[in-house]
Amino acid sequence: MTALVLGATGFVGREVVRQLCVRGAAPVAHVRPDSSKLEEWKQTFGEQGAIVDATPWDAGALAQTFKTLFSRGAGQLFICIGTTRSKAKTDHVEGNIYEKVDYGLTKLAVDAAVGSETRPRLVYLSSVGANPKASSKYLAWRGKAEEVVMQSGLPWVIARPSIITGERDESRVGESAAAVIGDGLLAVAGVLGGKKLRDKWRSTTPDVLAAALIRIAEAPESDKIYDGAELR
Repeated sequence: MTALVLGATGFVGREVVRQLCVRGAAPVAHVRPDSSKLEEWKQTFGEQGAIVDATPWDAGALAQTFKTLFSRGAGQLFICIGTTRSKAKTDHVEGNIYEKVDYGLTKLAVDAAVGSETRPRLVYLSSVGANPKASSKYLAWRGKAEEVVMQSGLPWVIARPSIITGERDESRVGESAAAVIGDGLLAVAGVLGGKKLRDKWRSTTPDVLAAALIRIAEAPESDKIYDGAELR
């Protein structure tokens, strides 16, 4: 089964690629053709056993790529797309970055998948608290992206992890501190009977989350949202 990872150079996406390679899956890792580190990623992913695809973020071009990759049967399309304010600044993304990247690129990818006339299984990495009506812009646009996935007519699964911790390319001290404090409070809540609350909001790591994404991608159930203990 062909697995294509969009957002392959991201914090979680690169771990999904690595773990798929370890399993002997030979995944396709998508890297932006204008990435300043394209050659580096080609070497890194190539050494792991992955194939690098640099199709532009264009619906027609992506649809053709998907048609080529998934034409021989069911495949898995991992959508691990997201951005941060610092990364968006580096990439010269202006305006509402969550609308343009988290939502906009997800919609473009889903539209391309539908337009390819193939039926890959969409594996969408979202966030706990995602809701189109959320007061947080990030969570609101994540919620809207979820709607695009769920209304695609393709088989889908959605993962809603809490804070993802670990060594990143960029410093996110506030997020790491929030995870430490939050996990401490959740541990107390678990002792006091709030196990479901603890499991839902406890932080995770890229390796644990990547393994969970691969697991739900291969599970027989579709059209399902996973969070908490289901992602560990």
